[in-house]
Amino acid sequence: MRQTHRQYWTKIRPLVREESTLNRVLAIVSAFFAAFSVTLSSSYASQPERWLEDYKEIRVGVPDQLAPLVSVENGKAEGLDVDLLKKFTRNLPVEIVWKPCGAWQQCLNAIKNKEIDVLTSVSYSVERNQFMDFTQSYWSMPWAAISPVNQQANEGSIGLNQLSDSKVGVVEGYSIESQLSQLRGIQLIQVDGIREGLNLIRNSGVDYYVDSLPMLVYELQRRPLPGTKLSVIDDTQGEELYLGVREDWKPLVMALNGGIDSVTESEKSQLKQKWYGFELEQGWSNEELLDIAMKVGSVVLLIIVSFAVWNSRLRKEIKLRKAAERQIRHIATHDELTGLPNRNLMQDRLEQTLSQNERTGKPFAVLFLDLDGFKKINDDFGHSYGDELLVQAAHRMSSLLRRSDTVCRHGGDEFVVILPTANNVGSALAVSRKLVVQLAKPYKVKKKSLDISVSIGVSLYPQHGVTSDDLLRSADKAMYRAKAAGKNDVRLAGDDG
Repeated sequence: MRQTHRQYWTKIRPLVREESTLNRVLAIVSAFFAAFSVTLSSSYASQPERWLEDYKEIRVGVPDQLAPLVSVENGKAEGLDVDLLKKFTRNLPVEIVWKPCGAWQQCLNAIKNKEIDVLTSVSYSVERNQFMDFTQSYWSMPWAAISPVNQQANEGSIGLNQLSDSKVGVVEGYSIESQLSQLRGIQLIQVDGIREGLNLIRNSGVDYYVDSLPMLVYELQRRPLPGTKLSVIDDTQGEELYLGVREDWKPLVMALNGGIDSVTESEKSQLKQKWYGFELEQGWSNEELLDIAMKVGSVVLLIIVSFAVWNSRLRKEIKLRKAAERQIRHIATHDELTGLPNRNLMQDRLEQTLSQNERTGKPFAVLFLDLDGFKKINDDFGHSYGDELLVQAAHRMSSLLRRSDTVCRHGGDEFVVILPTANNVGSALAVSRKLVVQLAKPYKVKKKSLDISVSIGVSLYPQHGVTSDDLLRSADKAMYRAKAAGKNDVRLAGDDG
């Protein structure tokens, strides 16, 4: 602290000599507070609990029409984000104040102007990073589109390019706007919220309306739109979502990250199931059937027409529902960026392999992979380059393995491979070295040639563990030994050589 004061005094000494007495005082006071601020900020950064002693209340923004993520009903905040934030802050001495902030773009402006302190379900962008900091990601959100049934779309899913040459509604400020704006011949119609977007569909104001899958399903369950179909956008990555924190509250980011780490996958799954464990339910409303009755003018004919319409729509609805539920199950078990099985499905397949090999007594191998140099690609070129590189690396891995093998994205730039038929060290290491060689070949991303390598740890059942946790832990430790030895290499669990 004394050194910091001395540095600032050195900077202002010439000013003190030249300016008036008042300006001298102001310069000295300004220098003192600058030094104090630097010291205090540094201290808070390393000890966020000290910062929390001074900031007991956190104002969290509640955007309009964001249920089931967050909403205020009868003066009480509720939703997935509300329950998650309660868990993230359960060990923090703070009070959460939920503050309505208007439309999504207005809420972004509110945190920029420090009218609120935190905003939930925010996707990262360079522009937003100018006025807010981000915690680590705490969940991801698939995108979906609703359209009239006469629009060309597969049952339950749609490709992003199928929205070309169309009028598309989207909430102003949503991150998917940038992807949509690049489509050929597209006309974007910005709206303030989901209900305005669905009204555009109802009144034929747009060909498609794009929003998050859970929000669309939640809204359609309450306000059905007959004659429409809901499709998951299956070739765009799900949106990684973060807590956005006002840019001058960096210690809160550290505290919230600790809270996010403390929430188990089981707790997250239970909350997601609570708030959007959904089925699609669409059909004719009572008002529409009454309108048919008035037009046909016959009770008997009304019954016949109503039954025929109901039966036809029921068949279509069942087909659409099954397709959508298959897509939803796929989203729950697969990584949205690479399409690989996610950690949950990996755990399930590893348990199945363990169960089978316990009966037969045959060994099998688990590989833990980490891409070397991936962070530098993200830092130097941006996340879009990193994401494309991950997709290409995942494709290479899949193409090099047998159909009986499983490659999963464990998280970030980490992958896990299960080799159920690799019953000896030699075959497991042979597969690993093939992966090392092939993954180190250059990647072509947006006309740039990018280079990475991979470090791999290998564990064998039952030699290095008899449970999924033991096998993953052994392979993970071996992978770190490969990194410590210079990267771009393979290490066997328990092999210190």
